[in-house]
Amino acid sequence: MLRVALALDDPPLAQRLAIGVEPVTPLHEHALASAQAQLTEDAGDHRSAAQLYEQAAERWRAFGNVPERAYALLGQGRCLAALGDPEAEGALREARELFASMGYKPALAETEALLGEGEIAAV
Repeated sequence: MLRVALALDDPPLAQRLAIGVEPVTPLHEHALASAQAQLTEDAGDHRSAAQLYEQAAERWRAFGNVPERAYALLGQGRCLAALGDPEAEGALREARELFASMGYKPALAETEALLGEGEIAAV
């Protein structure tokens, strides 16, 4: 829901969705880690958000949630790309592979667009 609120350009709603949530299970802990990364990115702190996304991706990997791991990698890559960091490509390629394997076409298109921008900038 938080991802949807941000996509609808409603950061106050996104913040309300994350505030006061008690992490009573590992799933809640991982979801809150992703939420913090998303809110940090939305606030424009791409360096911190990239680190938070990296941590979230590792959490989701260990937990076995492939879709959320892919979204965390996409966020990490997006933030690194915004910073002009060449490490963005690795995160984005991994996200692309995961989204393609699941048939997540909108997220795959976003990932490929970011990869395309990086490849064009590198030329």
